Amino acid sequence: MKATRREQEIIALLESRGELSVKDLSGILDVSLSTLRKQLAVMQENGLVIRTYGGVMSVNRVPDETFESKLHKNIAEKRRIAEKARSLVPAGATLALGSGTTVFGLANLLDDLHRGTVYTNSMQAADYLSRAAGLEVHISGGIIRAATGTIIGNEAAEYFKALKQVDYAFIGCDAIDMRGEVFSDNLAVAAAEKTILLSAKHKYILCDSSKIGKTAVAHITGLSVCDGLITCRTGNDLAESFEYLSKVIYA
Repeated sequence: MKATRREQEIIALLESRGELSVKDLSGILDVSLSTLRKQLAVMQENGLVIRTYGGVMSVNRVPDETFESKLHKNIAEKRRIAEKARSLVPAGATLALGSGTTVFGLANLLDDLHRGTVYTNSMQAADYLSRAAGLEVHISGGIIRAATGTIIGNEAAEYFKALKQVDYAFIGCDAIDMRGEVFSDNLAVAAAEKTILLSAKHKYILCDSSKIGKTAVAHITGLSVCDGLITCRTGNDLAESFEYLSKVIYA
């Protein structure tokens, strides 16, 4: 396993379990203790992990906000964004859906598609869409983040990399800064969402207005390589500054 891929797997495991002993991590990854210790030292220098006595822990020491908690924030905006995104999807389309509550809102509107195929790393989206008779639903393998239902890790990334090109990809985010760079608050989630976008002909970011003009720890992509940002108008209309980078679609 290449170092960068192993780093993703280490981060994903720690996101899921919080802390592991170096010995246990060595066994899971099938790598020698000496090699692993060297890599963990480099990862700690880069701010990717925290070393403890005999072990290693996630840098994300703040407990994840649960999916259910996020689901009840900015409900009206998320609904409008999801409806606008749904209007872009024709019958028979193939889609890659990321995780998060705004994308889940879109998933809830796809059950009326007469034909279509969906690939996702969201437990909630896959569960809901599996009941739609007209859809063929696929879910990636990987490590499940218990609080959010997001599937992460190298297995998830490789799953989307191996897909034949899908028609549309929709992902959410935690922040878009004033340069139009898109971020997640989690390194492992960002790695998965990045590969979801790479799998698609048409790429869209779904983002409610509360996240625009902010930044977070993990870079996903830039709006300049996406087909559009779907958001809502607000009093400050910060999203207008992105129109030279990508199409801004207001819900």
